[in-house]
Formats: sequence, structure tokens, C-alpha cells
Amino acid sequence: MSELVLHQYPESPFSEKIRALLGYKDATYHSVATSIIMPRPDLMPLTGGYRKVPVMQMGADIFCDSAIICRTIDAMYPEKTIYPEACLATADAMAYWTDTFFFKICVAVAFQPNALATEPLFKDDVEAAAFFADRAQLTEGSSELSMSFDVAEPYFLSHLSNIDQQLAHADYLFGASPTIADFSTYHLVWFIKQREVLQDYFVPFDALNAWYARIEAFGHGNVTTMSSADALAIAKALEPDEMIDSVFIDTIVPGTEVSVMPIDYGFQVVKGELIVSGIDEIAVARTDELAGRVVVHFPRQGFQIIR
Repeated sequence: MSELVLHQYPESPFSEKIRALLGYKDATYHSVATSIIMPRPDLMPLTGGYRKVPVMQMGADIFCDSAIICRTIDAMYPEKTIYPEACLATADAMAYWTDTFFFKICVAVAFQPNALATEPLFKDDVEAAAFFADRAQLTEGSSELSMSFDVAEPYFLSHLSNIDQQLAHADYLFGASPTIADFSTYHLVWFIKQREVLQDYFVPFDALNAWYARIEAFGHGNVTTMSSADALAIAKALEPDEMIDSVFIDTIVPGTEVSVMPIDYGFQVVKGELIVSGIDEIAVARTDELAGRVVVHFPRQGFQIIR
């Protein structure tokens, strides 16, 4: 099995979701620091154009979106699964809602005017302009991240209150052990808590704060740094797993040239030969001059296949 490589940057909430899970699993991996904005010249040859972060790499297999990354890590370290069958549908649905709709709420809360004034990234006008231009390009053609602060704040506080009440009865959202719903919720709480000016939101919620401390204590696993050039070289030196999934739920014939892209925002397509179209996963094989032959993996939920 190839070593696990995580392409991420420190401020990314979805990267924190994966870092916390790797800590919970006591996993060993390499971390590649990528830029908070484009360009990412060593990452794009691996993903084929997908530009959200984090991205996980195992040799010449590339995993895009935290949902498929979490499932893959859980399969690698199955002893403490975060997908218990007894609450699988409920926990998975909550995680998806949290990573999409609640994320939109948290973006509005995190970037409210009084928080922007203290955000280190935005103290330099040039860097701030570059960040907002980059995110405008990422969300072009989509309204999925558009919500005003006035609308978002009451929704945010209501959901925090509900979480706090539920956590008063158990250590984690669905019982004695964390599930995918805990890690999806944790990274968005972390996203707000990192901003000192917004920490007062959490003062009334004792159970939520205790739960947050439990997950934070997992740490980030056993991590060593790796350069993006070295990660790219690893992909080119190895062969990907191109096994056709036995469950192929699309009418498109395996090997057909297709495009894959998110359904919410980040409409940058990844083109390749469709080799997996299963219940939980989509994967395409593609060849890049710099990366060689790679297989790019996506979760089924939240992505679409286009002929």
C-alpha cells in the first residue's frame, strides 16, 4: 500500500476535518503545504483541474473531496469506524448537510465585518484582493455559498444550541464514539473558534465545548512534511489502481471519456476514462505529462458525471 499524502493548508476547515480524523485513527502520513489560492502548479497535474482542498494521494491514486477521503481513511484504519451501521444513514446525511448548507452559514459568520477587520490574511490589501478574486473564480456560476450574515447568524446560533442539547446526553453526536457527523461538525466549529473575536458565540454551550475539546485532543496523527514536487514525482513513478468497480450503476460504458465535477460550486471539470461508478464513489483514469497515469476518485454524493 502506498503511503498517504495529504495536500492541504493550515487555515482550511475541510483540511482540519481530515487532520482530526487522522489523529483519531493515529495514522501516519505526509503533509504537503499547498497555497491558499491558485495557482497550485504541482497539485493540478494530479487532480486534473479539481481545485478544492484538501486532496489526498496514495501513490498514483488521487482522492478529491473530504467525503471520499474520510471513507478511504476509515477503510485503511477500520478498528474505530466512523461509519457504524446502526446510524449510518442518519450520520452520513447529517455530515453531508453540515458540509454543504451549514458550511455556507459558517462562511457568512466567519467573514462578517467585525471578523474581517482582525483576519491576518486581509491586513494586506493586495493579498485580500487576490483571495477574494480567487474565491470568486471558484464559485463562478454558483450561488451555493451566498448567504448574508443577517440571515446566517440566527441559524448558526440555533444549530449550536441544538448540538449542545444533544451532546448533554452523550460524549458524541450519536453515542459513545465519534462518527463522520462529529468530524464534519467539528471542523466548522473550529473554523469559527479560530477567530478570537468570534469565540463569545460558544460561551453558553458547555456540552459543545467539552465535545470540541475531546475531538481536539485527538491531535493530527503522525505527520511528516513533504514537498509538492516530491509528491508529484511519487505519482509519476507508480501505477494507479485501475480495477473496474463490480457495481457500475451508470449506463455509461466503463472506459468512456467523461467529465466529473461538483454539483454545488467549483465547476472545474476533471476529464478522464470512467472506471468506477459505484454507490459511494466515482473514479476516472487520466494521463498527465507531469503526473503520468493517475486515477482520480470522487464521492458519489455531491458530484456529477457528464458524457
